[in-house]
Amino acid sequence: MRSAPVPISFQTLQVVADLRAVVVAGADGLAAHLAAEKEPLLRRVIDDQGCLLSAEDAEALREDLLLVAARPDQGLADFLAATALLLADRLQGGAGADDLYWNWDAFAGHYRKGPAPVRAAVLHGFRLAHATRRVNLEHPPEGRGLYTYDAADLQRFLTLVARSLSPVQRDHVCRSAPADTRAVHRTALDNCLDGSCRLSDYGTWFPREVVEMVSLQPEHVGFAPATALLLLDCIATRDAEGRMAFRWAELAPHYVQMTSKARGAILAGVRHLYETSPDWAPYAGWAPDRLVEKAVVVPFAKA
Repeated sequence: MRSAPVPISFQTLQVVADLRAVVVAGADGLAAHLAAEKEPLLRRVIDDQGCLLSAEDAEALREDLLLVAARPDQGLADFLAATALLLADRLQGGAGADDLYWNWDAFAGHYRKGPAPVRAAVLHGFRLAHATRRVNLEHPPEGRGLYTYDAADLQRFLTLVARSLSPVQRDHVCRSAPADTRAVHRTALDNCLDGSCRLSDYGTWFPREVVEMVSLQPEHVGFAPATALLLLDCIATRDAEGRMAFRWAELAPHYVQMTSKARGAILAGVRHLYETSPDWAPYAGWAPDRLVEKAVVVPFAKA
């Protein structure tokens, strides 16, 4: 029997994409727990159906998956992959027909032992399932277990990217402003980069104006450092003004395709915004069909 799928939103797409990534990475280990004749069926569910079980799939695989999802002692990675598959199916309205509340009660501590990206993916799966009433949890996941990255480490990485702006590049950034304010912007930019790297600590205009302008120009030499500066501010405020949500909706392909060393830090910063705020909503106002077709999710982090 199918449950209703969770309403489509960026958060839904991101949670399911992360769960699928966990399953894909753990597919070989998961298959090892099944009878040989069931492996092609499992591969089809994962590769072709996006971890969505049909009634026939559920009849063939459900008990095996539930067993692996209840045996962390038989391999933590396989246990987590099975759990991720069942959660992805549940959130997509598949035929798995188990709300997994017992699993959370019994194994919440084991989920937290997984590698940070996997742990965060599974905990976000349970959090969304609870929030949308697909799972009824007495104590739903909260706090740092939901975060892939340590906040202090992330701030350090983004600060390094921001401060990579050379003097010449800083001049290029400030040329985005009218000529009569460039010197003021340059002084403010230097002060910000030499100080906290938090734009909001340095007023509402200098150097925010030029940083925000350059962070909208992927071809600009200062694009990555400006984006890092903006991210540091947005992380501190949980993107209260939606500045990074807007940029993800407009520029996500550019972030994903970056070839510089800054890519990892910027994607980590965007992921942190998603993980720390259930209400973070790039693509606000988009219809569900358009979201499914065109929205870009944050690539899964490497363990």
